[in-house]
Amino acid sequence: MQKIFIWGMGLLGTSLGLALRKKGIQVAGVVRSENSRKVLREKGFAEVYLSHEESIWQGILSSDGIVFGTPVDAIYPVLDMLLDRQLPDNIWITDMASTKAELMQRVENLNGKLLFIGSHPMAGSDLTGPENAREDLFENATVFMTLSTKIAEKTSPAQYHQCEKEITNMWELVGARTWQVSYAIHDKWAAYLSHGLHLVSCMVSHLLKDIPEVLQLPVNPAGGSFRDITRVAGSNPALWDTIISSNQQEVIEYLKSLESLTHKWRVSMEKDAFPIQDIFKEAADLRMQILKTEDTTENK
Repeated sequence: MQKIFIWGMGLLGTSLGLALRKKGIQVAGVVRSENSRKVLREKGFAEVYLSHEESIWQGILSSDGIVFGTPVDAIYPVLDMLLDRQLPDNIWITDMASTKAELMQRVENLNGKLLFIGSHPMAGSDLTGPENAREDLFENATVFMTLSTKIAEKTSPAQYHQCEKEITNMWELVGARTWQVSYAIHDKWAAYLSHGLHLVSCMVSHLLKDIPEVLQLPVNPAGGSFRDITRVAGSNPALWDTIISSNQQEVIEYLKSLESLTHKWRVSMEKDAFPIQDIFKEAADLRMQILKTEDTTENK
C-alpha cells in the first residue's frame, strides 16, 4: 500500500490522512471548499482537489484504494461516477460512514462491479472539520467491517479477500482494531452504541426547559456529569440528521426500549421498590464489559 485517496477530508478523513502519512503512506484527497483546501495544505497535504475538478480522476488512478470520509448520502453519486469512469478493478473502496445496511445494499445492486467493503471506525468528536483533525484519533478504536458475498461474487472471491486484507491492514496501521459483522447487525449495534445515545444527550439538554430559571444563572450550575452526558448534544446537526435518518428504524427500536425501561423504573420508584444499588452495580458491570480492552484485533 503506497497511496490512499480520501474522498471527504473533514475530521475523520483528515485524521486518517495524518495517521497514514505518519506511517509513510502517500495521501491525496477531496474537499468541498477552497477554505478546507487551504487548511489541508497548511497541514502539509500537497495533493488536495475540489470535488468538481476533472483532475481528481488522475489522483484516483494513482491510488491503491479510496476511502470515503463523507456522510452516506454523499457517497452514492461518487460511486455512480466511479462506475461511469470504469474504475480499474484493482482499486478497492471503503468508507467511514456510521450506517451500513442502506449503503451495502446500494453497492450490491449497482449495475457494475466495485471492490467495496464497508468500514465504520468507532471514533470521532463533537468537533468537526479538518482543523480539528488528530493523527491519533483511531488509536485503540474498533472499526466494524461489513463484507458482502454478493459483492465478492460480482468481482471475484480471491480479489475480494485481498481487498479485505488491504483494508484491514490500513486500519491496523493507524492503530485500530477491526471486527467483521453483518451490515444488518451493525446498524442495530450502532443505534445502541452511538446513534441513540446522541438523542439521549439531546434529551438531557431539552429537559432543562423544565427549569428555565437555571438557564439565567450567571454561573455554571452543573457538575461534570452534566458536561459528560451532554457533550455530543453539541455535535453537527446536519450530519446527525443524515446519520439518524439513514438508520431510522433501528433508532426507533432503541427509543422503544428506552421508553420501556424508563417506564419500568418510574413505576418501581413510585412503589418505593426501586433497586438503585443493584441498578448501579449492574450498569457499572455492563459498562466495563463494553469498555474492556481486547487482546485480539479480529474475530476468528
